Amino acid sequence: MTRTRTSLSALQRPLRGLLLGLALVCAGFAANAQSIGRLNLQQGTVSVSSAGDDRWSAARPGRELGAGDRIWTDRNARAEVYIGPAALRLDGGTYVEFTGIDEDTIRINAGRGNLQLSVRDMASGQRISIDTPNLSAVIGAPGEYRIAVDEADTTTTWAAVASGHLTLRGQNGISQLLTGRQQTTVSGRNLTTVRTTRSQNGSFDTWVAERGRYDDPVRYAQPAVAVPPAALIARQQQIEYEQARQQAQWMEQQRAAQAAQQQQLEWQREQDWPQQQEWRRQEDWRQRREWRDRAEQDRWQQQQQQQQLQLQLQQQQRQALRQQQEMQQRAAQAQALQQQQLLQQQQAAQMQLQQQRAAQQQALAQQQMLRQQQELQQRTAQMQQQAQAQQQALQQAQLRALQQQRGTPPQPGQPAGDDPRRLWTSPDSRQ
Repeated sequence: MTRTRTSLSALQRPLRGLLLGLALVCAGFAANAQSIGRLNLQQGTVSVSSAGDDRWSAARPGRELGAGDRIWTDRNARAEVYIGPAALRLDGGTYVEFTGIDEDTIRINAGRGNLQLSVRDMASGQRISIDTPNLSAVIGAPGEYRIAVDEADTTTTWAAVASGHLTLRGQNGISQLLTGRQQTTVSGRNLTTVRTTRSQNGSFDTWVAERGRYDDPVRYAQPAVAVPPAALIARQQQIEYEQARQQAQWMEQQRAAQAAQQQQLEWQREQDWPQQQEWRRQEDWRQRREWRDRAEQDRWQQQQQQQQLQLQLQQQQRQALRQQQEMQQRAAQAQALQQQQLLQQQQAAQMQLQQQRAAQQQALAQQQMLRQQQELQQRTAQMQQQAQAQQQALQQAQLRALQQQRGTPPQPGQPAGDDPRRLWTSPDSRQ
């Protein structure tokens, strides 16, 4: 029974080694097939998200980036990714997704932001395609390239070629070729040229030039492995299976060495633990400092916005006060005009009243004069009557005197005892 178990164990060891070798080979083959680039350098806050995962995490230099992985650079951040013989440099506020690779093309999706691609060498037939929301920029030769997607209008893309040649492809087979020292800004999928002046980012240009001076071709990763067709995959798997079977025994012998190495690694990890803790502490302190600086900058921007709002509010208040003062002046002028018109009306009414009073006084004077005239006429009539009566009395006295002189007897009705001398006296003296 013991021998049987020993025999089975002896048979299982090579089988386990063979399966382990196959798994390692397949995993390595798959990793090489899916790896597109690696993050070489970062400045500021850079986040990555793995394929099929919506969560974002802080990026670390040396991270491998495969198909479906995404990378985002925060404001005022920078990132450099090595893609085979090319260096992809990202400005702050840039979003990039590594779509994948086929037999001859590396595909990158640039959703927004500003990026620069420095291609040192390319094999014959290989291409790098950078897709934006409105076009596909295909790089087919070594050179220096710049592509930027407008943040305000993502359907507008700016492309510039310092050296090399770049093909812009839109819909319905529309294409445009850019060579060295050429640039253009196009909008929409019809590649409509937009004649606008693009604002330059001097700090990013300076950083790109500095990275280009310190760039080292040896530090580039090996060119990304294109995914072979199904027939090549099957043949490669068969070759790897044969190699794994031949190496199964060797891997079994290496297991003990690996265990020893694992123990050494564990010991080294324990020794490196304080350094890792210190590095994490420094990294946390750096992130807190960045967050604090960002908070200070946001606070400063808020203060600037508040000051601008206060200035606008003060200007609006001054304008409202001026309008109110103008309205008050206009109201005062209108009131003064109304008072002047009312005073004129009062003066006119007073003049009319004076005229009426003058007319009344004139009428009263006329009436008084008329009364005086009537009284004068009455007095004149009375005096005339009195004069007539006196004249008649005088005439009668003269007549009586004549009669007396002639001896004429007094007329009937004449008093006999009248003294003729009294007839010559005035009627007033006789009273």
